Amino acid sequence: MLNGLKHLTVGLIEVPSIPNPLQDLRRPGFDLTGPRELDQTPVQAEESRQIDRLLEQGFPWLRFPAELEARFFADHAAQRRKLLLVSGALTTVLFNWLLLSDWLMVPDMVEQALKLRLFVFTPCTLIGLYLIARWPPPIAREWLATGLGLTAALFNIYVCTTSKDPLAGPYLVSLVPIVMFSNSVAQMRFFPALVMDLFILLMYGYGVHVLADQSPMAVMIPAGLTLTSAIVFTLYGCYVLERDERQNWLLRLREQMLLRELEQANRHLDEASRCDILTQVSNRRHFDEFLQQVWERARRDGSEISLMMIDVDHFKAYNDRYGHPEGDTCLKDVAAMLKRRLRRPGDLIARFGGEEFIAILSGAPLTTAASAAERVRKGVEELNRPHASSPTQPMVTVSIGVACLRPNSPYANPAQLIAAADEALYQAKSRGRNRVFAFGTQD
Repeated sequence: MLNGLKHLTVGLIEVPSIPNPLQDLRRPGFDLTGPRELDQTPVQAEESRQIDRLLEQGFPWLRFPAELEARFFADHAAQRRKLLLVSGALTTVLFNWLLLSDWLMVPDMVEQALKLRLFVFTPCTLIGLYLIARWPPPIAREWLATGLGLTAALFNIYVCTTSKDPLAGPYLVSLVPIVMFSNSVAQMRFFPALVMDLFILLMYGYGVHVLADQSPMAVMIPAGLTLTSAIVFTLYGCYVLERDERQNWLLRLREQMLLRELEQANRHLDEASRCDILTQVSNRRHFDEFLQQVWERARRDGSEISLMMIDVDHFKAYNDRYGHPEGDTCLKDVAAMLKRRLRRPGDLIARFGGEEFIAILSGAPLTTAASAAERVRKGVEELNRPHASSPTQPMVTVSIGVACLRPNSPYANPAQLIAAADEALYQAKSRGRNRVFAFGTQD
């Protein structure tokens, strides 16, 4: 009746007296006693709503809620650190190049300017670069860069206001390169740049006041307008640049969240497609895939695979007497009991169809599988679910067929193992039900 049955020994095993030496066995392998519960970690709904609201309404003040603001700075920390370090290094070189302008515009201050630029500003800049590289808080780096820009402006103001040269007033226009470099090349954040530029404007006003007697207003006013124009234009560029950077970051974040939601939904759908909705154990599709996996593994390492086929006795009569809702509850209880009794990482429980369940016990010899089957049989009895229509027992019982094969045996295949378990189940039912019948390999 079975293809290849000549390679199997057939017999009845008195399983009630068989010990269970592997009852508490734990070994590495597949942890698939049933489909895993769906990942219930919720997508941050509030954060998602915040992002949608910010993208829809905008953020004219260039500020996010505290948590998003911290993430924005953290995500851009490495990129900003690199930009500030490169810009700071350029500042050290270019600021010292202004010594040529000092020599041409305020020759009486060249010696002092040389000392200030080379021996004060340059060391301060290098210390600032070290702090930018080492200082963890991203926002602190932005204000440190602002401080370096203000320091450069202070040195220029000092050189101009201390000089007695008639060109000292027009030389206040040297503040313009500082503004343009900080706002455009260093791409400072808008509000730190705004604070720096306001202070620079105040410094310029102070310089005009100090130099009013030696520099004509006809020169100072156009220079002030040039500085103001440079500040307005570059600040606008800072604002637009940061706004676009923040908007693009929000769009990327929203895309990541949507992808995460899609991946989670796909994972749930995949798990649901492998799960029997009623009993919350694996379905036939998952069983077939899992059996093929463990079969290939056992064929390589020479281990055995046992299969346990479980049938609820007289289930049609149970449904006819108690109704289908109660029948569904009975199947759920049986499935839950199976998950409690078959807990090894290498085991898989599946609903085979109707009132039939099937379990894979990878690496389990026949005696171990038969002992586990007897525990399952007793476990169902201990549920004490009344079954008045059963000619076997006045309670719900199961019949179990057990088969065991070595996948590396000649002619062995998964279909043969399933057929052997099905035949063992037939034998258990034909011998009075509520019992275990086992087929095994010859050793």
